[in-house]
Order: sequence, then structure tokens, then C-alpha cells
Amino acid sequence: MAAPGSAPPGQLVVLNEYCEEPGAVAHVADGRAAYCTQVEANDAFVWSYSPEPIPFDPNTREYTCAEDGCRYPEGSEVPGYQRCGILCGEPPTSGDVQSGLAECFDSGTPFEECERRLPE
Repeated sequence: MAAPGSAPPGQLVVLNEYCEEPGAVAHVADGRAAYCTQVEANDAFVWSYSPEPIPFDPNTREYTCAEDGCRYPEGSEVPGYQRCGILCGEPPTSGDVQSGLAECFDSGTPFEECERRLPE
């Protein structure tokens, strides 16, 4: 999030939407920074909390998420290890929780700072 009293960076964007200016910095509705980031293994770019390439295109997920979890179209729950988690704006995965990423992110710390704090 932007520091108290400062404006968030760049234009207002929607997390996971496609973007056209690699490396651009913007912000999402809650004021957190978003980066025009490449999707690994293809030439798509999406708005992400991380400036680093992300492993898959969040727009091609075969499930949807709500506050209570993520589900496939037929209603079954998506296992955490098969989800993107906080990086894609989803509820945290068990890995996000166990690593401390979820607690760090929920405290308002920028995503990239939380990633730097993760144990190797």
C-alpha cells in the first residue's frame, strides 16, 4: 500500500488484467502497487503484485475464487497446491500461510517486501 499521506503509484488497474507496458507500475483499488509482469512460458503480461514473472496466466484458471475459497465450475474445492493464492488475489494457500506470506501481506506490507522476508 502507499505510505500514509502519499499517493499510490501510477494509474488504477485491476489485478490479473492484461497490460501492454512491461515493467509499468500502477496500483490496485486498495492502493497496493501492481506491476505489468510477464507470464512465464508465453508473451502475455498481466498486472501482478510482484514485478517478477509469474508461473501461469491467472486469466486461464479453470476455477473461480471467493472469500471462502476457490471452486471448480462443478462446485468441488480446488486444492491449495493447485492455486495461485495471494499472488493472484485469491485467498491464501496453505503455503502462503505456513511461510508467513499471508500474515505479512495482511499487515499491509507490500507483496515484494513480504517475498523478500520468506525463508529460502
